[in-house]
Order: sequence, then C-alpha cells, then structure tokens
Amino acid sequence: MKVVILAAGVGSRLRPETEDKPKAMIRINDKPLVQYQVESVKKAGFAEKDIHILGGYKMERIREYFEGTDIQFIYNPEYESMNNIYSFLLTKEIGDDLLLINSDDFYDERMIPLILKAEARTAILVDQQKELTEESMRVKLDNGRLRLVNKKIALDEADGEYIGISKLAKPELEILYKTADVMIKNGETDAWYENVYEACANDIDIIGVDTKGYPWIEIDDFNDLDTAKKLASSVLS
Repeated sequence: MKVVILAAGVGSRLRPETEDKPKAMIRINDKPLVQYQVESVKKAGFAEKDIHILGGYKMERIREYFEGTDIQFIYNPEYESMNNIYSFLLTKEIGDDLLLINSDDFYDERMIPLILKAEARTAILVDQQKELTEESMRVKLDNGRLRLVNKKIALDEADGEYIGISKLAKPELEILYKTADVMIKNGETDAWYENVYEACANDIDIIGVDTKGYPWIEIDDFNDLDTAKKLASSVLS
C-alpha cells in the first residue's frame, strides 16, 4: 500500500496566505499542514518512499520543503482546469493499494490506524458525531456500505460526513479509475473524486468507518485555520 496526499488545489479562500504557496504549506503553529499528514502516516508504519504528494499550484514549494527526503511527487498540470477527479485519476500510475488523504485535512493521528485496521479492504472515514452543515460532504450508508456521498443529501437524512481519508484496494481502484476516465472524457472535469465513489457505489463495496469522535477539521478558510491551530495542542502533539 502507498500513501497519496492530494495537494494540487489553489486554496483561494485562504489568500493572501496562499499567494506564494499551496494550501498544504499553510503553517499550523510550527510546521506546514502537509508535514502533520506525513508524520501521521510515518507513525503508522509507512516509509518515506511509500508517500506520494500529488501537487499542482505552487508545487515547487512542497518539493523544496521535502528536499533530501525519499518522498515521491506527482504533478497535476491541469490543476486550474479540472477538479480533483483528475488528481485522483493520476494516482493510477502508482499501481498499488492506496491510502488517500486530502491535503486540507488536519486530524488526530489515530485516524490513520483506525482506517488501516478496518476489516474492509476499501473504506472511507465517516464522522457520525459532528453536526452537519451545507459545506459538509455528506454520506448515506446502507448497513455500513456507501450509497451516496455528496453535498446535496438532506442534512437530516445523512449518516455522517466523509472526512477526506480513504483506503482503496486495487480491485476497487480499477473500477474507480475506469469510471473517472469516462467521466472526464464526458466533460465532467469539475467533478470531485467523491462523485466517482458515488457513481461506483452499486458496483463495489466501499465501507464507512466511524471516526470514533477523534477531532479533525477541513481547512477551507481562516476560521477553519484558527480552529486547527486550537486543535494542534491535542492533535499530533
């Protein structure tokens, strides 16, 4: 299994902080966000050579930061013209099972072994405790199996929020990649990779794993950034 951290986005809601660097390089107290993610997977047993950072916007800043390490890099040249469905498709070149992490996630490091140890070979982390908002990537489960994942599910009908961490086995990835490729060729370049999960939900088993209330936040704006800084004393300390 390899790790992929998706870090190609611009992070426009965090300007001017992201004028000269990608969101993944925003500092949470003493280090960049992506460094916390790298540390969390290393503590879970991954070697640096097994960690891939998929970048686009200002990617050179990430490369510079990790210079001298064995961390791998994948460049997305279409980061401005396509949504992260294309970043997801680019992970096909790795050719292995994946632990997929959104680079704007700040999370308790216990999240990683939680999903790795889950019995299901293909799974997503779902927060079933957090109060949902219109921004939440809502999830609908059927006996634990993913049926829907989008931001349109009624708040009172959702079973939780997908937090942006997935464990994906090669047999399921083959189907997911084929679907992503078809969607892009059909012009769905503004789609999220979660749309691919939903499109394949009837064909493959994607199991929702509960986060057990461990703290996390998706950093989209400065309010989220402030929350992450407050969490930092208890997350990955």
